[in-house]
Amino acid sequence: MHASQLANIGIHYLGDLQLDDLCQLHEELDILWKSGNSQVANNLYDRVVDSIAHETSRLNNDPYDYAVKKTDSQLDKLVRYLTQLNPQREPRVYDTVWDILNQELSIRSQMGSCSTVTFPPYWTAASITESPVQLIPLSQSSQEFQDLSNFFAKSLEKPSTVVYSITRIQNVRLWHIHQQLQKVIPHGSRRLIHGTASPLTQKLIMYHGFCRSYCPGGLIGDGVYFAVNASYSNSDPYVLKRTAHRRELFICQVLLGNSSQGSFGLKSPAPGCHSVFYINGPENDQFCIFNHSQAYPEYVIQYDHQ
Repeated sequence: MHASQLANIGIHYLGDLQLDDLCQLHEELDILWKSGNSQVANNLYDRVVDSIAHETSRLNNDPYDYAVKKTDSQLDKLVRYLTQLNPQREPRVYDTVWDILNQELSIRSQMGSCSTVTFPPYWTAASITESPVQLIPLSQSSQEFQDLSNFFAKSLEKPSTVVYSITRIQNVRLWHIHQQLQKVIPHGSRRLIHGTASPLTQKLIMYHGFCRSYCPGGLIGDGVYFAVNASYSNSDPYVLKRTAHRRELFICQVLLGNSSQGSFGLKSPAPGCHSVFYINGPENDQFCIFNHSQAYPEYVIQYDHQ
C-alpha cells in the first residue's frame, strides 16, 4: 500500500508518484484516519494534498506536455484511474484534457515499429522515446527561414510581407504515420496552407495532428481543408490572431494522391482517389482530405498583417 511506503520513506516517496497514485494514497490515508489507524503526521498529509494540487494543475494547464512525457504504462494507468472516477462524478480534469489523454493513447496505438522511419535531413536530432514532439524556432538568417518566407509571401500574394517567426514542428510520431502513407499514395507531398482561429486547436494539431479539424458541412466534403494560397486562409475564421497585426498559419505537407472534384456532404473521395478539390477560377484553390494522416503540420509561421 502507498500509505505504508509513505510512512517508511517519508516525503521523498511523493516524488515517484504520478497523479493517480497520489489520489489513491490520499484515499488510503483518509480511510486509515477515520478508523483511528493513521500512520503519518498531519504535515505529511498536507504534502500529499499539495502534490495532488500540483499534478492536477500541471495536467490541466498543459495536458499535451504532461501526457507526452509519460511512458505507455504510466499513461494507460492514469487514464484507467480517471475512467473509474467518471461514473462516481468525481472528475479531476477538464473534459478537453480527458479528450487529449485519450487521443495521446490513440496516437501511440498507431505507431507500431519505428525502426524504418527516416527523418528529413534538416531536422535536428529526434528521438521517439526522448522527445517525440519538438518545436524548433528557425533562425531568421537560415536558408530554411528565407526559403519559407519567400514561399509564404508569394502564397499570401504580398511580396513585402514581414515574417516574424517560423517554428518547425518535429513530431516524430505524426511524421512516422505520415511517412507510412507516402509508400502507398502516389505523386508525393504538396505544400499547402491550413489555419485555425483557436490557440487550443493549433496546439492539438501540433501534437496530435488534424484528428479533430474536420469541417462538417464543408463546400466540397466533410474532411480537413487546405488552401493552395495563404491569401485564402488569411481571413476569419481561418487565421489565428495573436495581436491586431500578428497572425499565424500552418504550412503543411499534404499527400493529395489522385484527386477528384468534391461536393457538399461528401464523406470520402471517389474510388481510386485520395482527395478532392474545389475550382475557383482557372485553378484549384482548395483541397480536402478524409484521412487526416495524409497531412503533416510542418511549420507555424507568424507574420505581419497590414
